[in-house]
Amino acid sequence: MTEVAISPRFTDADLPVAAPKAVRTRTLMLSGTPGMAEMVARGLAQDANLDVLHKPFGLADYISREDADLTGLELLVFEIRPGNDTDIAIIRELKRHFGDDLQILGVTGEALTLATARTLMEAGVAEVIPLSNTQPQADHAASLGALTTQAETTGGETRDAMVLAVCGAAGGVGTTTFALNLATLLARPDKTSKGEPARVAVVDLDFQNGVLGASIDLTDGGAYLEMLQGQASPNQSFLKRALESYAPGGFDVMAAPVTLAPLDAMTPDMVARLIDELRLAYDYVVLDLPRVVVDWIDAVLARADRFFILGDTSVHTVRQIRRMIDLYTDDHAALPVQVVVSKEKKPGAAHVKEAEHFLGQTLATWLPRDDKAAARARAHGQPMALSGPKAPVSRAMGPVVDQIRTDFKNSNRRRA
Repeated sequence: MTEVAISPRFTDADLPVAAPKAVRTRTLMLSGTPGMAEMVARGLAQDANLDVLHKPFGLADYISREDADLTGLELLVFEIRPGNDTDIAIIRELKRHFGDDLQILGVTGEALTLATARTLMEAGVAEVIPLSNTQPQADHAASLGALTTQAETTGGETRDAMVLAVCGAAGGVGTTTFALNLATLLARPDKTSKGEPARVAVVDLDFQNGVLGASIDLTDGGAYLEMLQGQASPNQSFLKRALESYAPGGFDVMAAPVTLAPLDAMTPDMVARLIDELRLAYDYVVLDLPRVVVDWIDAVLARADRFFILGDTSVHTVRQIRRMIDLYTDDHAALPVQVVVSKEKKPGAAHVKEAEHFLGQTLATWLPRDDKAAARARAHGQPMALSGPKAPVSRAMGPVVDQIRTDFKNSNRRRA
């Protein structure tokens, strides 16, 4: 009998070389401006050597809190408030107490006088950093804070949405189906919501080939195309025109425009402003992304609380998932990426273990193929979670939805 050599599907040569784990510097970012602490912290977190925590308080406000924790702190980054003598006094005291064990940096979105900068340096601030140097999302800190303040001043309600991005590693894996099911399940009141449903929006960012709206018999009213053509600015007034309520599911939808538009019609700034506005108006924002790599994807990555990549366990798809993970986390190391295996029954343990080793994460979410429920959903123009609430896919997504809700209630999560 002729012996046949069986080569592994994924070789160690395919894997990136693991660097030695370094001790990470405990870092605290403080800012009382809405959104700034989180935004700057996300920029800092791209440095793998920093373990960054952010708090929505000014320096003096945080230090005066009973739960203030400076234990083991090595780097303190705070928002500079010109003319605040209390902050200066606190910096001096911190340097007196910690000495060179604590480095202090100041960030500001405003031009500082030479006298202010000199006072900060004399107090112990090692460096003053303009917000333009703290990664893309910080560019919108001031505008987002102004929007929040304006809404609160005029009696409007502001929220703090979790941004959930969804992308497919291959065609036909059900990315849009997953996005719609996710929106449907999140819009349902859970046991701890006291009967109050969450505000959920699902946006089709695959505006060239997206079928999200068509899947539930909704069409774009024209506002989306106006934005792409530069005729409309993505603000709260725009959202009211661009998103349509999908009553059966209890969520709002921004469907792709009927007229074809090139993917480069969207700009990074346009996407950033759109997501920031959505964050203020909703509790959860689900983004259905195109499979192709576009230049505005960075604005999504900088704002996403979780990034779902859908695929299967075929060799070429797993390799593509790995490439996507490496690409998206290259400049966004703190981005939580979760792989979802779709339309596939869980195979043997050896095959799964091999794929998990190659991807560097556990494949915990498996969505079974359910042609009957899918056909029923298409016939009714509904998400599967509505047409078959007890279908296997809906049950399989339960733990994902529960974890998202838990993260939403986490007091330390990003704040808009």
